[in-house]
Amino acid sequence: MIVTAEPRSVLILSTTPPLPRDYGNRNRVHQTVSLFRRMGFAVSFLLYPIDRDWAEEVPGYYRQLVESFDFFAIVPNSLKLHQNARGYHHGIDEWWDDNIAQQLTWLFQRKKFDVLFVNYTFFSKAFEYAPPGVVKVLDTHDLFSGRRELFAKFGVAPEFFYTSPERETAALDRADAVIAIKQSEAVALRALTARTVFSLPYWDDRSLDARPARRELKPYDHDRPFRLGFLGAHNSVNIVNLRRFLSVFARYVLLYDAPVEVIIAGNVSEGIPEDYPFARKLGFLDDAAEFYRAIDAVLIPLEFSTGIKIKVAEALARNVPVLATRDAFDGFKAYHPTQHAPTLHALCDIVVSAAYGDIPPHELAWATERSKLAAATAEERGFKELRGWIDASLGPVVRACRELLSCLDQRSQELGPDEVVERARTLSRDDSYRPLAGQCAHQICRRLGYPIGSWGLSQKIFQPDFDLQGQIKWINQQVVVTR
Repeated sequence: MIVTAEPRSVLILSTTPPLPRDYGNRNRVHQTVSLFRRMGFAVSFLLYPIDRDWAEEVPGYYRQLVESFDFFAIVPNSLKLHQNARGYHHGIDEWWDDNIAQQLTWLFQRKKFDVLFVNYTFFSKAFEYAPPGVVKVLDTHDLFSGRRELFAKFGVAPEFFYTSPERETAALDRADAVIAIKQSEAVALRALTARTVFSLPYWDDRSLDARPARRELKPYDHDRPFRLGFLGAHNSVNIVNLRRFLSVFARYVLLYDAPVEVIIAGNVSEGIPEDYPFARKLGFLDDAAEFYRAIDAVLIPLEFSTGIKIKVAEALARNVPVLATRDAFDGFKAYHPTQHAPTLHALCDIVVSAAYGDIPPHELAWATERSKLAAATAEERGFKELRGWIDASLGPVVRACRELLSCLDQRSQELGPDEVVERARTLSRDDSYRPLAGQCAHQICRRLGYPIGSWGLSQKIFQPDFDLQGQIKWINQQVVVTR
């Protein structure tokens, strides 16, 4: 028998658009949008804009966004953005705007979605508006509990969003599955929630202007210095870490007369008031391609941070070596000491050694290529695991189990796919429900598009030894599903 299935669809809620790809979080959103398209989903997008370029006008790329999705809408802000916490930590819904709730309610009444995909933990309340049967996936981007404490350890005032472990757990538990941006955060998230947690690292999949790897030993001097590049947004993590590095490195330049130039690009330039003879500030760049062509290596001197450093992936994708601290390279596999220096002083030693040719360029090229391959492999592995889980969650077994619970007037909206299957497995073996066998079998077959009474389902259900999961899988093997 041939059954025609409706195309699958996903609704994505985000605070930032997937284009233009000029910020790290936009690249992450673009990555997950692309993954759903690879899975054959029709993609709709709700944007609750909190980026600066939406503060006073509608950006020129709005038309491109509209044309990129099955459905696209802006949710107007009715609250002041980036509010400080009312208490020691943010309440998990402190940034929630009821305008989002109204838009979700309106849209769910008019369009059918299989998946609701929410970016950022502080918008997890969106899951409460998803109809029964919609699979709920949360991409965290960052770990928000412990964030204030981390910043305080380095004498930095907290910024953006920060909350407590208990509140973060409440948010995570609203989802069916949770995505971490790197393995170390996946471990932390699994300690906070019993929900399924995936690690989906970022990788830059663009056909970039990757330059040939530089393997020859090139002498540097003050006429042609060793050029390091730092490209970053205006936030305290970038500003504090870069200012600390420049202050420390200034002493190395004086001590070793190092032929080094540090090129600073992006809005982070606005947060660096000091001027150093070895540093040059470019400010915001419309196109980073020329920046990457002009430098010999990317510098990422972070002593503390959260999330993954998307600037690492951008450099590796362009075959540009990365000189980084251990914290900055977390989430990527390091193959050379230059990629995971334990301290800022160790990183300064590395920079001086590279400038004077003590670290052969072919070693940097080899490590870059190895890390690049590992990052692409890690992303593909994470995507494969996530895709398998989504396919199973939207597959016939979960749908049949959810329909059985509905037939038996059992609540299932708050249950994740695994919990639905387990609950239905127990109830399908309870012979006290035998009088409902015909009704439930009819409802399951109608829901899955099978012929009513397929293969005697009504004669088998609610028997003590009945295997609902195995039976549905067997029936589905007899059916050819086309999309």
